[in-house]
Amino acid sequence: MSHAFTTPFTPNPAPEAPSPTFFVLAEPSRPLPARRELERLLGRWLMRELSGWVQMVIVEMLGEGQVEIVEDALVRTRVDPRQADEQRLIVVRCNDRRGPRRPGFWAALCVAEALAELVEGEIVDPRCAGLGLRPRPGLRPPADARVHVVDHLGVPSSAMQGRRHWLTTIGMAHFGLPDLEIEAVPGTMTEIAGRLLLGVAQHLVDGTAAAPRPGAGPREVLVTLGEMHWALGRDPLAMPARLGRGWTRIGLARGPSRVGSWPELVSLQAPLGARRVAANHWITGAWLDLVGTSVPHPRASLARP
Repeated sequence: MSHAFTTPFTPNPAPEAPSPTFFVLAEPSRPLPARRELERLLGRWLMRELSGWVQMVIVEMLGEGQVEIVEDALVRTRVDPRQADEQRLIVVRCNDRRGPRRPGFWAALCVAEALAELVEGEIVDPRCAGLGLRPRPGLRPPADARVHVVDHLGVPSSAMQGRRHWLTTIGMAHFGLPDLEIEAVPGTMTEIAGRLLLGVAQHLVDGTAAAPRPGAGPREVLVTLGEMHWALGRDPLAMPARLGRGWTRIGLARGPSRVGSWPELVSLQAPLGARRVAANHWITGAWLDLVGTSVPHPRASLARP
């Protein structure tokens, strides 16, 4: 069963345009109401929870059929067949545009939250299965529809050999972008590496630069301290005061081993032409370029609320 509002949902003709997608898990006994009633209930929720320019844009997108809602998937939420428990997965997808303002992203997220409240379900993300990550509840779009990536991304760390760690972002697919990774990070530098991941993520989400295409050669981006502050929610304790030059260059690569992989990953590396490419050298150098100090503020944390 598919709900589209006044016009059928048609994918954005631009192949590079993102389509933010969220998932709501609900009991099969709580089906969605008919289209007209559903539109009325969702509109009421949006008018109650949102305000200003963003409210009007999202309501308009809903009315123009730019939000697709599909509830025809049953998923088994328990592995043991003797305890089979099927639930309905409602998919919410919306056209979006690249750039710092993301009305399509907020439309998909807000409609998903409204549906979760309507059917007494929860927003989940099958792409993060087993990681315990899900959209932060209660997020509302700001007046300019921009995002702080720390509110939407997870940064898990996995141990490697030799006391090294592998860090990735989880959630960039919501913005139509591949996730980022840093490999072989020394254990003492995971906090700094995580902040660099979020800074580059903000840089890409804002459309300041494009991620490398599959099969393309390495490239680099210039990340500023302002982007780092924005990525971390403008929390004054999340980043130290500027003592460095306030910007740095970071290499991005999508190597042959990553082409066609799932999930898609782009690796953060030393800048092009750097002589010292070991993680402990280029990560430290990037951090010193930005802030001129070797460690983040002790009260800062990458954990999402």
